[in-house]
Amino acid sequence: MQHHHYRRADDLYRAQAALMQWTNIAGDCNYLHKGDVGHQLFNTCYGYDKSEVFRYWLDTSGELVAFALLGPHWEFFNLQVAPGLRGSAEHVALFEFCEGETLRLAKLFNTGLKNLYVDAFDCDPAYIAFVEARGFQREKHGITLTRHDLEDLPLAELPPGYRIHEATAADLDQLTDLHNHTFADKWNAASYANVFNAPHMEYEWVAVAPDGRFAAFANLWIDQVNRSLLFEPVGTHSDFRRLGLGKALMVYAMRRMRAEQGITSAYVGHEPSDKNPASGALYASVGFKPLFEVYDYKKSVGHTARSF
Repeated sequence: MQHHHYRRADDLYRAQAALMQWTNIAGDCNYLHKGDVGHQLFNTCYGYDKSEVFRYWLDTSGELVAFALLGPHWEFFNLQVAPGLRGSAEHVALFEFCEGETLRLAKLFNTGLKNLYVDAFDCDPAYIAFVEARGFQREKHGITLTRHDLEDLPLAELPPGYRIHEATAADLDQLTDLHNHTFADKWNAASYANVFNAPHMEYEWVAVAPDGRFAAFANLWIDQVNRSLLFEPVGTHSDFRRLGLGKALMVYAMRRMRAEQGITSAYVGHEPSDKNPASGALYASVGFKPLFEVYDYKKSVGHTARSF
């Protein structure tokens, strides 16, 4: 296999196209959604050289058969391989390569990394055995992945005076304020512009308050092959919570994407209820049902890893 570094948007699109086909063949157990790839690359790994944190591999015919997202600051890597490679010697070699590269990047950027993490879905005991054989041990429940089949969507209307708006680059100041008052205060207009204008972005819809302020948002991506969408993330400004804005946005998005693009399912993940009870309650109120539990598997650093 030939190892390549991310160079341009076509590399992302090629990995997303492969991932959609793999999911179509093997199902969604232990595979990312198409939208996760760009979100992890441009948002989760924001500030890192994309050519360092995104790698992919081609077989002798030039087909993309694996790709990896390396997150040294979060102490994780996510390796996705074609169904036919799962559990193979090539899979082992790629996995160990990702271990070594994540450690190298952690030292390069002085992140103070002490452990490595990978995700494993409870629906895939073979992969759980695979990571345990590599020295990883289950540490904690990471997220619950939920699914909605777009049937029996609830009625969910915005409060009087609110409206839904599809965000554009002209909204960056407002978007920055919205994100900073929803999650961590880490963005400015220039830094969020690098995320919003990145090639992965598809939709960001916001609920606009009567006074013109952006009150809530939902980012979503469309998998055209499997006719699904992913919400990642959904959030509400701290001044506008408990008004039903997130629910109204999600229902609006699902109805619109079902009508315009034939989408038949939607996914969203949330942290365990003891860490973030509000998100799980929101998604349940919309009609999302638990699909898979995703667990964090940890390995202490210091183990040798092979090159590839």
